[in-house]
Amino acid sequence: MLPKRRRQKILDLINDRNGCSVDELADELGVSGATIRRDLGDLEERSLVERTHGGATPPVSHGKPYETRKVYNVDQKRSIAERAVEEVREKQVVSFDSGSTLIEIAKRVPVEASMTPITRMPSVAHELAEVGHEVYLTGGTYRTESHSCVGPWADERVQQMNADLLFLGTDGVDEAGLTARAMEQSQTKRALIDNAERVVLVADHSKFGDSHAFQFASHSSVDLLVTDGAVPSAVRDGLDSAGVEIVEHTYRD
Repeated sequence: MLPKRRRQKILDLINDRNGCSVDELADELGVSGATIRRDLGDLEERSLVERTHGGATPPVSHGKPYETRKVYNVDQKRSIAERAVEEVREKQVVSFDSGSTLIEIAKRVPVEASMTPITRMPSVAHELAEVGHEVYLTGGTYRTESHSCVGPWADERVQQMNADLLFLGTDGVDEAGLTARAMEQSQTKRALIDNAERVVLVADHSKFGDSHAFQFASHSSVDLLVTDGAVPSAVRDGLDSAGVEIVEHTYRD
């Protein structure tokens, strides 16, 4: 396994388990403890982990900043994006929420797709514009921790649009619904849902069972969930009861 790929695996394991020992990582990846310690040193220098005695944990923060979150589960997010983009139809108005998985979807929208894209995330707009799509940005207050726009201005623009399709991100999916870390984010996500005909939620496995302060939607707000692996039974029960279609587009290593 190449060092870059191994470090990504280490990062995913530490994030998913909320910390790992050197011995655990060495056994999991079939390499020496010395190799793991070197990799952890590299990840710590990039502020992606915090070293502990005998291992490492995710960096302590009030909600991981975007630059840290975007490197988690990269291959899984790409797999989700490959399936999600199949939902785009000709001549649709397509709304893109914010998040690293949304960027991966934007990268995979066909050049020849005839659609009208709208987004509150400049990075999504950039990816779509790079291949010739004319993109509408909501504007609003730009938040560096999420690289997205929120606030009354963004919400007002969202309320003025009629989207055929919304690609929606979330910080967490629990038994009750979808949650966000920040109130402004939850308000804008609500507006996006209210002004979309069809809602496709994209969430990797790390989001399941993860609850945050602000619930912005129930399961019934979602038409389709695209994820990378098995949905926990408690969450699946809620989605099934709400009639949500679930596609588990499993990543293959």
